[in-house]
Amino acid sequence: MNIPQFSSLHNLLFYPRLAGTNMKKNKSIYFPYLCAGSLMAGLLYVLNSVGIMVADSGMEGGDIMYMLVRISFMICILFVFIILFYINSFIIKRRKREFGLFCILGMEKKHLAFVLFWEVLFSMLLSVSVGIAGGMLFSQAMFLLLLKFVGLPGKLIFRIPLNAVAETFLIYLVCFFFVLLYDIVSVTRTNPIDLLRSSREGEKEPKTRWAVALAGAAALGIGYAKALATQTASDALFAFFPAVLLVIIGTYCLFQAGSIALLKTLRKNRRFYYKPENFVSVSGMIYRMKQNAAGLASICVLSTAVLVTLSSCLSLYAGEEDMLKNQFPRDVNMYADVPDYSPQDTASAVQLAVSIREKVKELAASAGCTLENQMDFYQISFGASYADGQFTTAFNNEGKTNMVYAMTLEDYNRLFGKSLSLGEREVFYYTTGPEMNGFADICGEKYSLAGRLWEFDVTMFMGFATPVNLSIFVVPGLEDLSRLAAASNAQAQNGRFPTSVEFNCFFDLEGSKEAVRQLESSIHGAVPGVYRTYVRSEQRADFYELYGSILFVGVFFIVLFLIATVLIIYYKQITEGFDDRERFQIMEKVGMSAAEVKKTITRQVLLVFFLPLGMAVIHIAVAFPQLCKMLTVFSMTNIKMFALFTVLSVLVFALAYLLVYRLTARTYFKIVQG
Repeated sequence: MNIPQFSSLHNLLFYPRLAGTNMKKNKSIYFPYLCAGSLMAGLLYVLNSVGIMVADSGMEGGDIMYMLVRISFMICILFVFIILFYINSFIIKRRKREFGLFCILGMEKKHLAFVLFWEVLFSMLLSVSVGIAGGMLFSQAMFLLLLKFVGLPGKLIFRIPLNAVAETFLIYLVCFFFVLLYDIVSVTRTNPIDLLRSSREGEKEPKTRWAVALAGAAALGIGYAKALATQTASDALFAFFPAVLLVIIGTYCLFQAGSIALLKTLRKNRRFYYKPENFVSVSGMIYRMKQNAAGLASICVLSTAVLVTLSSCLSLYAGEEDMLKNQFPRDVNMYADVPDYSPQDTASAVQLAVSIREKVKELAASAGCTLENQMDFYQISFGASYADGQFTTAFNNEGKTNMVYAMTLEDYNRLFGKSLSLGEREVFYYTTGPEMNGFADICGEKYSLAGRLWEFDVTMFMGFATPVNLSIFVVPGLEDLSRLAAASNAQAQNGRFPTSVEFNCFFDLEGSKEAVRQLESSIHGAVPGVYRTYVRSEQRADFYELYGSILFVGVFFIVLFLIATVLIIYYKQITEGFDDRERFQIMEKVGMSAAEVKKTITRQVLLVFFLPLGMAVIHIAVAFPQLCKMLTVFSMTNIKMFALFTVLSVLVFALAYLLVYRLTARTYFKIVQG
């Protein structure tokens, strides 16, 4: 083979022409790679351009949306690098034999480097140009979709942010530069004979690595235990990433070592193994399970990511109004600090409540509104460390963090229609944490437990869902609230987060839209003593901006994970098909019919293909309680709705997975049949 030197323009064009010819001949592996690269370039461009359009729009709440979109853009860059490198490794492994043949025919390794340079350059230019072009067509539509999610009006204006074009191009330039380095090092550091034999790697039967299998089972078990042992949202948040890491490690170890152990166990079962379809499937898989297992584990992890992201984002978006009502139980929610007073003198607290009630009625009457569902009460609240029946604001590492609330018996009976009674130094209690026995020591103030309150509408009463353990005490009177506030402040380190008695007043408004709007806009600062007022209608816009943005970026991550999943499945099947073709041809020569070959292929593909999906469903089933607790951080407490969206996500993803299976199984069979 005569390798041209750089002596003429014709010779200079030899390498790009050869690179183009190579890519055409390998279109079955390059076409999906280029399509995926284009889609991911389009995703990056759209995310970037939408972020720029949000920042330039000056819209209300744009800062939050821009931050979420920008963070998602940075995370997407990382995933794009990982996916492109992963798929590129499939392509290079498949083509090493081809490069070895070039070397045998006279090419030097520097010539292979030139060919690789042009192939990577063509791949990069095609992917980024098609991706950006497609992104330009859809970016404005995606911007309008974001506005739709957050409940803001918008109009279609075609715009191409040049910064987004430049950043996307630069990202792909850097990514493919490292891809090129990897390809050159991978090919040039291997001698031609090894390159020719590289496509046969993995034929040596792998050993059963019981240590790895047991370590994987232990990691998976500990990860599951962490997920199931969480009691509060804060526990779930802290345990989530360690649990995820353990489950990922366990998944990879079990797919690699556990699957080989299972296959060898099946091989020992003579009644099962010595059937044509089982013999070929098991013996074929056992020789390449090391390479196959990594792909299967990756599919399982990505499938789990799709299911978690899809179900969580849909639940947050669909439950916006419920979450809004959880955080703001009435149309207007007012909070006032009671001036300092001694436990023996409660007149100032009573006077504050009377003045707020009268002022609120006066404002409502002047606006032409009436007050509905009014709920007012005294309370104190503070964070405390809890251990062995003792609550302390001098935090230490020995106890569990709690949010402590206390209210008076009079308010409790009035609000909940009860007629309970308490003696001096007695309390009723409600807790989401460890049970208390006999007494409660609250910052040094000891109370006997008169009984447990088993039902308490926490989110409606307190105005939000707390991510930590919650303890609510019903005390005899205002004097006790004052005493507990003073005790909390005495224990608190450096006097931080002072506790005071609060008077809260929540109510709905009834009247014409104009009258309600007028009162809602004028009530801020109009009631003496009130330090904070939340109007639900005003908070609704912030809610929609936050959770609409979460759904928007969630859609991008779902698409990205799906691209990675489909690509790994496709290339795994392509690789398996080429590896199996010669083996199945031998089987046909020794007497297996085409129908038996197809049946064997179907069994093998089914076994390999649906194992990751089944494992992903198990993962999300175990993680479901932990995910429920994590969603309470967003005041998402509708477990039934989350369960419904989780089941729907599994069904929809399973259908999509089945479609990919049918397509790849057909491709696999065509390759095997030659």
